[in-house]
Amino acid sequence: MTPTTETLERFELLSGLPTEVLDFIAQKTLDKNYKEGELIFSEGANADYLYLILSGKVSLEMKVQLGQTGTVRRATIGVIGPWHAMGWSSLVYPYEYTASGVCLQDTKVLAIPKEDLRFLISQYPEAGCDLMERVASITRARLFSATSTLTYFLSIVSHELKRPIAAVENYLQITLGGYAGDISDKQRRLLERSALRLSDLRSLISDILDFARMQPEQICADFEIVDPMEIGAEAIEEVRLAATQKNIRLKAIGPSEYTPIVAARRRLRQVISNLLANAIKFSPEESTVTLSAHEDSGMLVVEVLDEGLGIPAKDQPHIFDDFYRAGNVEEISGAGLGLSIAKKIVNAHEGQIEVQSPYESGKSGTKVTVRIPQTLTLPGDRGANTQ
Repeated sequence: MTPTTETLERFELLSGLPTEVLDFIAQKTLDKNYKEGELIFSEGANADYLYLILSGKVSLEMKVQLGQTGTVRRATIGVIGPWHAMGWSSLVYPYEYTASGVCLQDTKVLAIPKEDLRFLISQYPEAGCDLMERVASITRARLFSATSTLTYFLSIVSHELKRPIAAVENYLQITLGGYAGDISDKQRRLLERSALRLSDLRSLISDILDFARMQPEQICADFEIVDPMEIGAEAIEEVRLAATQKNIRLKAIGPSEYTPIVAARRRLRQVISNLLANAIKFSPEESTVTLSAHEDSGMLVVEVLDEGLGIPAKDQPHIFDDFYRAGNVEEISGAGLGLSIAKKIVNAHEGQIEVQSPYESGKSGTKVTVRIPQTLTLPGDRGANTQ
């Protein structure tokens, strides 16, 4: 049954388009009915249709996998109902659905073939531009809403999880300090390991929260004049307990003084401590992890070197991807976010980060190099320079 132009006008995507355009769309639509639980379209499949929902509800779902070895799960990214559209990928190359549409109820839709949509845009370019602007506007609004909700949810969860972890960490430190009575060497080792695991858990929670809300402009807003030596010393202290647990020697190499730079102090420290923590985690006991720094042609160059198992060559192009973990570390805990977050922070500082593994012929190990410009300016100075 051919829909009326009045019916099409009820869709936000089509409202207000010229009557001749709506008439064209009405002639090309196909009626389709789906049962509850039925799949309308599948993520990764050819996007052959744009769908207009007349009745029912549809769950939009995406496959989620943490790292190459993680379990593949489906996550709901949105639920839409009557007078909404889905299947934007039918309008955009490479014409593949980026999510799956699953019926939550019996659902009736109007399906518009992608070939007819593309013909419409070529025949009515003004209306076509208007249509694409609406697609972009609707998609942006949905993405912003989903991102804001996710960030808010993670902030609440992070706060609620960190409070009991911090309390337990305090109790452990009190016990380890001898304030609750004497403890044996064996008890001390167990308590230290417990403290380390809690620290790892707290770091994981922080990484997930950072991943969700980290934006370059937020990092740049925290720029201040900092001493690179102080940041390096603070980063080493953050990982000292983890190194002690594995009898790993922490070694620092560099000049006695550095030129102050403009940077986000907490974030730059986070980069270095993340790299040191990774080096310790993937290094054998009684090995050495080195933090080296120097100045070179207007750049602060920081290197973290370890004697660990290294990164396979096939994994190195992806090592900075979100949730990516190399194939040789499956038995070692982690979410694959440390290097991803480090790269985001370095990018916000207009710097570079790279991995070399192995970095010495005939030896295992990894070297991560970070370069931060010494020419960055404070936010207020940038504003003054543009006036």
